[in-house]
Amino acid sequence: MKPQKLTSRQSPCRAIAVTFWKKRRRMYLCGEQMVFAVFLVSFLLLPCLAHSQTRIEVTPMITVSETYDDNIFLTKNNKVSDYITVVTPGVAMSLVQEHTNFQLRYAPSFYRYADREDQNNTAHSAGLTFGQDLLEDLRFNLTDTYLQSTDPAEDPQNIQGLRQTRNEYWTNITDANLNYTFGAENRLNLGYRYNYYKNDEITLDDSKIQNPYANLTYWLDVRSGAEVTYGYTDAKYTRDDGLLAASDYTANAAGIRYLRRFAPTSTGYVGYNYSTYDYERVLPQDFDVHSGFVGLDHAFSPEYTVSASVGYFIRVNETTDNQDGPTYSASLIRRFSRGSITVGGDGGWSYENLQQGLGLTSGFSKYYGGYVNGTYEIFERVNLYAGLSYRHDKYTLDSADYFRGNCGVRWDFLRYFFVALDYSYIDRSEDLGLNEYTDNRLMLSVGASKLYQW
Repeated sequence: MKPQKLTSRQSPCRAIAVTFWKKRRRMYLCGEQMVFAVFLVSFLLLPCLAHSQTRIEVTPMITVSETYDDNIFLTKNNKVSDYITVVTPGVAMSLVQEHTNFQLRYAPSFYRYADREDQNNTAHSAGLTFGQDLLEDLRFNLTDTYLQSTDPAEDPQNIQGLRQTRNEYWTNITDANLNYTFGAENRLNLGYRYNYYKNDEITLDDSKIQNPYANLTYWLDVRSGAEVTYGYTDAKYTRDDGLLAASDYTANAAGIRYLRRFAPTSTGYVGYNYSTYDYERVLPQDFDVHSGFVGLDHAFSPEYTVSASVGYFIRVNETTDNQDGPTYSASLIRRFSRGSITVGGDGGWSYENLQQGLGLTSGFSKYYGGYVNGTYEIFERVNLYAGLSYRHDKYTLDSADYFRGNCGVRWDFLRYFFVALDYSYIDRSEDLGLNEYTDNRLMLSVGASKLYQW
């Protein structure tokens, strides 16, 4: 009996390719934004390279770290600890011209766990920054940031600490804008931001969020000015597990500020913001937010800078009673000859895009919080750093407290090398107790980088 020939549908190569595509499709979908951004920059950059002097800078780098984590899955009970070795080679490239600036970086990270070998993985981080003067007063700017990781502490959008476990996620944020300068301090900025989010974390939704925006700052004279802002949001949420995702919504946010300069180093302002949220489904309900505020930015000296504002907001709900509360923000920056310290806090209302399907601890919240961080050079090229932050969010059905702290020391030596020791702590608690955990991490890192120029 003759052996049966393989058809194209039965081809082993085809089967492998299909399997690989399904497994990595999420990474490709997220990376398409980065690829498109690179091609767009190449199209704009190549004509410039042919007509002007260009300085090329390439920086290869590598970092090796060993971390002890006492709660790798961020659980309240039955904690699992492990030692994690991470090797991160990378490269950064820059092209610098008189009217053009371009930076591109890429760094994979290879994670290896001492006990939980099933958690071994490879993360990817990439970024692009591009600026081009189109006319004397008109500049085009483009940034793109890509991250594929399993580490919840690396997620830049995990403001409320909702991400737990070490399931993989992909995020890509693209921002393109045109900045027009007319006069000494007048600015017009038109832009578009696109945020793509994909999760293997079953409690979190996938999202695609588009955000065109515009900002105008205009000074009537030396002392009086105005600022007008507008932003539109189109958010869409999906899930892979068949459960109900958060409702899609559109939002409009407009604001205006009157600026009054009392001195070259002191500017006061009064303003009003209006936001409206319209959901695709009946729940959650549509709402509007009105917010008024006054504030002051003042520099006592090059070493001391203070900013503060106070106000009040009213949330007008479509079906339920309205909500209201104070808003505030304050920060103090103290600069030393060998370091600096920043202390601040803020409060009011917030709307976060990282969603859970039920919406118990995401979306709209009344919040308050504070932070302090600082750096100090104790010896030449030996720096200490430390920071603390706290945030309390009150949601419709629950409230959460999120505390983070870290401290460490870094020594740069022999021009190209460094060694660093870092400790970090996270504590999250809730009234309902659904997403509570504490985590301690101690990390030792060594690395090297060297700049080459042409």
